[in-house]
Amino acid sequence: MPRVRYEHPKDDDQLIRDLEPLLEEAGADLVQFGHSHLWNRFQGPTGVNFLETSNVGNTFGAFVEGGPRQCVVPPAPGWTPEFYSAFGDPYGLEPITPTVNPVRDAEGRPQPFLSSNEITVFTILDTADGVLTSYAFDTREPESEVFVLDRFLIDD
Repeated sequence: MPRVRYEHPKDDDQLIRDLEPLLEEAGADLVQFGHSHLWNRFQGPTGVNFLETSNVGNTFGAFVEGGPRQCVVPPAPGWTPEFYSAFGDPYGLEPITPTVNPVRDAEGRPQPFLSSNEITVFTILDTADGVLTSYAFDTREPESEVFVLDRFLIDD
């Protein structure tokens, strides 16, 4: 079975090189994106909120406690990790810890991300008041209670 691999090296990243400056200049309030099976939130230098919300399963070790996010993928010919951005890290912006009920590590420390094969996150933007709320639940327990993970107001 043939495989297709899409390459996105740092030096040729169209999102960061071309699109991100346009979003900042235009005064965008929110950039919502996915693909890394994580939940994490960042804020750009002009106040643009970056929210990654594709979550549940196959996190590929995208966050390593105490260290930089790691891109852990099957090796492929010509692939070298130093030329690629780590998943879940929009170019060095500091992650924002969830404001309501962050997931905690084994020592009880709140984590600025959610990387789980069992917890699903979904996010709702209330356009009437500009509040963005991320909710989570345990996928292993379909009747489990949904809880608020994070909530923030998108500034005008």
